[in-house]
Amino acid sequence: MRKYLCLLFLAATNFTVLSQNMYNAQWAGMDFGMMTTGRSDEWKNNIAQSSSFSLNIYEYKLPIFKQYLGLTTGLGINFKTFTFDDKYTLLSSDTSVSLALGNPTLLDPSAEVRSSRLNLGYFQVPLLLDFSTKKREKKSFYLAAGIVGGIRMYANYNMRGKNADGDRFNNTLTDNKKFHSNLWNLEAMLRIGYGALGVYGSYNLTNLFHSDAAPNIAPIVFGFTVNVDYATEASKEEKVGVDF
Repeated sequence: MRKYLCLLFLAATNFTVLSQNMYNAQWAGMDFGMMTTGRSDEWKNNIAQSSSFSLNIYEYKLPIFKQYLGLTTGLGINFKTFTFDDKYTLLSSDTSVSLALGNPTLLDPSAEVRSSRLNLGYFQVPLLLDFSTKKREKKSFYLAAGIVGGIRMYANYNMRGKNADGDRFNNTLTDNKKFHSNLWNLEAMLRIGYGALGVYGSYNLTNLFHSDAAPNIAPIVFGFTVNVDYATEASKEEKVGVDF
């Protein structure tokens, strides 16, 4: 994961210069959200402990009508964590992935699993129809809707708990099939807010796993966002736009 963050830092250093004096878009910043799989069977997740965190480091708004309406794109990185019921363990075979009762992957059959989590990471590129009342972020109301495409970076599964002898364990498992997760991810997104703060929601248009390997799971994310305006200090002082 560290190498991906280094790549993003280098990209952010280069893109910050390019972003100056452009119209403020509704992408760069950080997104914090909770997730649900929308399932009621063993794939039902613990929403409060399932998170989606995005670090969006570059944005560009192609204006359609001044600062009010435009198409926004950019670059970001997204980390998803699905926390499942402790009584289930994720199993991956050559053809499928499933949640099984008990702990068949542990050597100690009496071990107690206290955390069962699937972790996924994606590079993301948005395409949003972006409406803003001002050129700059300050005192600007915004509304953006569209799609966000992603390509998977990694997939791992983490189990934490206690063995029968009292020793704790923390196992992170990888799989050469990436637990049959889809390489590509596409989600519909809506973002709305005022100034630097806002809320957002997204719905997966693609299945989390390959359709022949697991049930259809289309995660739903809802949370809040903190936006960053890459404008120079001079452009921030411009009084452009309509103050609704």
